[in-house]
Amino acid sequence: MRKKMNLMALLLAGLGLLSSSTYAQQLRQDPNLVTGKLKNGFTYYIYKNNKTPGNSVLRLFLNAGSLQEEPNQLGLAHFIEHMAFNGTKHYSKNDVIEFLESKGVKFGADLNAHTSFDETVYKISINTKDEKNLEKSIDIMADWAFGVTFDSHEIDKERGVVIEEWRSKQGAANRLREQYLPVLFNKSRYAERLPIGKVHILKNFKRQTIVDFYEKWYRPDLMSIAIVTDIDPKKVESYIKNEFNQYKAKSKAPRLYYELPQHRDTLFSILTDKEANAIELSVFNKIKSFSGIKTEQDYKEQLARTFFNALAKSRFSRISQLQNDFKEGSFSVSNIVLKNGIVSGGASLYHDKVKEGIAQYLTETQRIFRYGFTNDELKKYRDEYIAAIKRSVAAEDKTAGETYMNEIHDVFYNGSTMLAKADRNRLALKYATQIDSLTLLNLLRSVNKPGNTVILLTAPEKDKVNLPSQSALKAMFAKAASAQVDPWTDQITMPTKLLAQEPIAGKVIKEEMISAIGVTKWTLANGTIVYLKPTAERKNYISLSGFRKGGIYALDSAQYTTAQFVKPVTGLSGAGPFSRRALTQFLTGNSASATLVLSSTREGVVTSADWKDAKTMFQLMYLKWMYPNADPVTFEQVKRQTIEKLENNKLSPNYDYNKAIGELLKGDEDYASEVSAERLNQEAQLKDVIPVFKSRFGSAKDFQFVIVGGFNPDSIKPLIEQYIGGLPAGDYSKRFEYNGPVAGHAAKDILVYAGAAPKSTVNLFHQSNKVTYDYPGILVQTLLQEVLKVKLRLNLREENSGVYGVGVSVSSTNIPAPLIRARISFSCAPESAEFLIKQAQIEIKKVADDPTYFSSDLTNIKLQQIDGYKKQADKNLFWSSALRNQFYFGFKDYSYFNDFENMINKITPAMVAEYAKKYLIDTPGIKAVLLPENFKTLN
Repeated sequence: MRKKMNLMALLLAGLGLLSSSTYAQQLRQDPNLVTGKLKNGFTYYIYKNNKTPGNSVLRLFLNAGSLQEEPNQLGLAHFIEHMAFNGTKHYSKNDVIEFLESKGVKFGADLNAHTSFDETVYKISINTKDEKNLEKSIDIMADWAFGVTFDSHEIDKERGVVIEEWRSKQGAANRLREQYLPVLFNKSRYAERLPIGKVHILKNFKRQTIVDFYEKWYRPDLMSIAIVTDIDPKKVESYIKNEFNQYKAKSKAPRLYYELPQHRDTLFSILTDKEANAIELSVFNKIKSFSGIKTEQDYKEQLARTFFNALAKSRFSRISQLQNDFKEGSFSVSNIVLKNGIVSGGASLYHDKVKEGIAQYLTETQRIFRYGFTNDELKKYRDEYIAAIKRSVAAEDKTAGETYMNEIHDVFYNGSTMLAKADRNRLALKYATQIDSLTLLNLLRSVNKPGNTVILLTAPEKDKVNLPSQSALKAMFAKAASAQVDPWTDQITMPTKLLAQEPIAGKVIKEEMISAIGVTKWTLANGTIVYLKPTAERKNYISLSGFRKGGIYALDSAQYTTAQFVKPVTGLSGAGPFSRRALTQFLTGNSASATLVLSSTREGVVTSADWKDAKTMFQLMYLKWMYPNADPVTFEQVKRQTIEKLENNKLSPNYDYNKAIGELLKGDEDYASEVSAERLNQEAQLKDVIPVFKSRFGSAKDFQFVIVGGFNPDSIKPLIEQYIGGLPAGDYSKRFEYNGPVAGHAAKDILVYAGAAPKSTVNLFHQSNKVTYDYPGILVQTLLQEVLKVKLRLNLREENSGVYGVGVSVSSTNIPAPLIRARISFSCAPESAEFLIKQAQIEIKKVADDPTYFSSDLTNIKLQQIDGYKKQADKNLFWSSALRNQFYFGFKDYSYFNDFENMINKITPAMVAEYAKKYLIDTPGIKAVLLPENFKTLN
């Protein structure tokens, strides 16, 4: 018998029918993940992460969302999330926020929550060098899970906040969404359970109705806590058990799972809106969802979807370069809701080529349906993917806690297995080579079945005449499905090396040490300066950025319009003998990148690479600098899309409002303040793009370069001398014409009536030219900004329930001219706008008049700023950005780098109050209010 079984096994293996047993092998869970389940059914996950010492990330997961609502509870799953911050068994209103803010946690960034159809998630990220902070955070999450008090007074106050969240989303996009989602979610529970809910229910529900949802669904068997931390998992486990063991299992209402109902016919929705600003075709084929990743077979199937989506994205990116019938297209396979996946695609269309664009898009999707992807396309992506994996293997693992948390999320909600990085990389390298064109074609054919298809076409009302009817659209799809389509071809000519001739190297003629920040400064013979800062964040990785004052303001005003196209056109046109496609192909598997930038006040370059590709990075920068291209098709595409966007922006109810604000802020003498479609049509010329580019990059003199990363200065010096030192020197235009903004000397009001949405938009501006842009003043501005955020949130949101959020910005500059600008912005009910403006002004005056009013808030904010600084202070991005700012703006010393905490702590409440008085009370302001169109007649 055994011999027969062995023979059968050999036969099956020879036929390839046993391979699935290998694939079916269960994946091994990351050993750093500790999991457990309490007797009451509550699950916990603890991941030991030493990559970010002293910081912990916590999530409370609930396996329930808006789909679990009864008809009289629409919106209450989300409302509960709000109530968790308005009083629990052990924490009265705002106690949680105040405690966490006192530990450096920022509300909204480090402390937040979200609710969707199938889940509710609460989030805390906190400094846990003091382990008591972690213990307290777990206690808070236990109260969210089982101790929300639902005080009737707080419920009534929070109604306004949630309704304002609803109001903030109102507009053309939402009006269209409300019409097409019932089509997409055809007769399903999803169509009836949008998380934001119904306004009439939010206004009128009884306390017991929301308590009923909480009692029914917030129960241990549907919940989990996940913690990523460097603290001993055994300690964390004891904290969790101490908190959550005390809660008893509740009676179990069945947790039902819902699917999108199947339909044989294709459903169409063709919609227009007066305020819509784009024409979009979307095609959805609804399928079963893709399950969690538990076996090698699951992993390979997921990898195949990753390959498919990346190749489709690359294909449509290439198509956009070659044709002008539609702006851009997409095609992908993914999950859409918990139990349904989707094969989706679409195209952004030109208003005068709607039918041509749809036809061309359908032809391209048919080309993929029938032939998949070419071996060349697949090889290029596979090489890039494998190269990226190998770089990941070689690099030191410094994965952020949030990344691990996202994986744990998939463990809880989808039943996935969390893989260790080494196992994940091993599987990636193992299966990437096995994915071929047939694999991807079979994937598409296996999921893209007839039926369950929805086709949406949305557009501005003014373009309604250009849209095909439903019958015409249906006929276009039928015609594309039966038409002859040839396989994809894309012939390119590719040189064998980046530079036909190497530049003549220059020399470092002077070396200085900036010991205060550990930076070496080299001056080169061609007038360039290079700052070198070795860092330890990523081994064998470098980033280089260069800059010089100038930019568009250094051009003649007649060149301004063309200058808008320099960066996008040259950036998308390849360089030298390389087309864009050829350059991309040449760099396959290479980590080098380089982008040249022309902005209003500077010209610059940004590059990066792994050390092994450093020479390629320098060569690529030199190639793009010295031999820019301006492809005619690319120019026409960019110009056409820019013009159409400008025209469509006029359809927005914000158009006249934003224009009026811009004119008051900038002044009408600034030639850069208005670029119309008419000017673009008349003034933007292809022949001028390269001359404008060369007028700013023809000489590298006075450029400053910052290089950070894991490199040795002696090793990089020859590359710097050849490719930076080899850039041309010589004179260049230093003229710098700038005519605004000039701060006003009197308060001004803007009142605009526009739009159908029942909301008002408010912006309050104060700006002055009398400011010194340097430290510690910059930090005083930041602290003032954060103080105002706290006080305005407490007044406008928590006390008056008038807004969902308040935006506050206080910032300054000295280039192109000294300017400090403060902005407060929010949306609200139109009838509440004036009251809330007065409340905002009251808060500003309190801050300016009484430093004691916000002294405790300032203490918390300082902790947040110091904690945030410490989290980023060893990162390459921090050094690259901060050093650029240091040398570009010319700060007087290096205190930002070596005295940040001391500077922050020396700033007193009185200093912040003085800034508020000087720049918000004593500086005339602009009050800009946008009201709905119908309020014009009411007022």
